Amino acid sequence: MKNYYTQKLILTLTLSVLSFIAVQSQVRIQVVDPSTGSVTLHNYGSGTVNVGTYWLCNFPSYNQLSSITVTQGSLNLAPNAEVTVITSIGLLVADSELGLYNSSTFGSSTAMQDYVQWGSAGHQREVVAVNKGIWSSGTFVSATPPLQYTGNGSQNGAQFWGSVLGIEEFENAGNFKIIKNPAQDFLELEFPTVINQAQIKIYNLLGHLVISEDLNNKLGLKMDVSSFAQGIYMITVNSDNASQTKRFIKQ
Repeated sequence: MKNYYTQKLILTLTLSVLSFIAVQSQVRIQVVDPSTGSVTLHNYGSGTVNVGTYWLCNFPSYNQLSSITVTQGSLNLAPNAEVTVITSIGLLVADSELGLYNSSTFGSSTAMQDYVQWGSAGHQREVVAVNKGIWSSGTFVSATPPLQYTGNGSQNGAQFWGSVLGIEEFENAGNFKIIKNPAQDFLELEFPTVINQAQIKIYNLLGHLVISEDLNNKLGLKMDVSSFAQGIYMITVNSDNASQTKRFIKQ
């Protein structure tokens, strides 16, 4: 009887540790630009992850992140932070796939962390992603690259991917204007007329409210975003008779 309870305790502790590790290391592919080889990863977990040991794979090519160029962020990826790298695995704009692995065992669903394919289905690593439970067989992203993950970190599949809007598209949508996008230390907005009795809210991609500020008698606004983690944010301006939302990039 004592051995039974000992074994049960060990099993419970093991499952708890594995669950904790999964939450700690929930790193996903966030943005893919096959025309430049640029790939952005986002840490949706609660702990810092060294993604330098991770691999990107487009069968039959692969790169370990520690061996390629980092253009933004750090490979020591903090919670809710992003890192952008330039891969040389030959991603094609029209039709390709990308797998993220925690080791070089590319046929292993345990090693696979995330996956996306676009242009067509049936790429080499699709079956690994299907076995992992993060992709549906025969599905692919039909949007035009660059591509962006639009889910909340726990959602999987082609339906949670779409096209990344360019900077000009950000600024041409709606009435308020983002003066400089991407932003580094400050986010500057310009309004076509004086804004009265409105509210501005900024959300991260998880849908969490980061900042809220009232607007009154404003023709423009300058906000300090220097403490924001690098990544993409949603900014919404609400008034009594209108609501407009845009995205901006924090470098």
